[in-house]
Amino acid sequence: MHWGFILALLVAALIWWLLWKTTLGFEIRTTGTNPDAARYAGINVKRIIVITMVLSGALAGLAGSVEVTALNYRHELGFSTGYGFDAIAIALLGKTHPLGIVLASILFGAMKNGATRMQFMTQIPVDIISVIQALILLFVAADAIVRYIFRVKAPPEQVVLSRGWGK
Repeated sequence: MHWGFILALLVAALIWWLLWKTTLGFEIRTTGTNPDAARYAGINVKRIIVITMVLSGALAGLAGSVEVTALNYRHELGFSTGYGFDAIAIALLGKTHPLGIVLASILFGAMKNGATRMQFMTQIPVDIISVIQALILLFVAADAIVRYIFRVKAPPEQVVLSRGWGK
């Protein structure tokens, strides 16, 4: 384990703070949920999209620089194969919340890291990890898939407008 893991945890905490404790984070979450409602509320949607793209590019650049400087010490040919799919899967499994994404990325990283040792020790192919990850994603998305196939409406979300005195 290297300092990139600690840096990733610190950046995840910073992103959590940004998304849940600042006005910019509220604007990002609102735009991500419903851009039309955000526009109606007076949020400059184009500006927020540019800010989130710059932020995501900076985070991707930070991750790439940590991998090059702390892991490989050079840029290799198969540097980023499959990272995009893994990132989408991790975001889906983590429910796009920074804490969930940290836990999901640790799970996926442990499975990917253990795959080669598993193949060496038991002669089970490495590809079984991809099958297990696909099954995890299928079970996470099963609720939405079943609702779509059978045209079942989702139960209404209960919004708490106030909790009363002292709560």
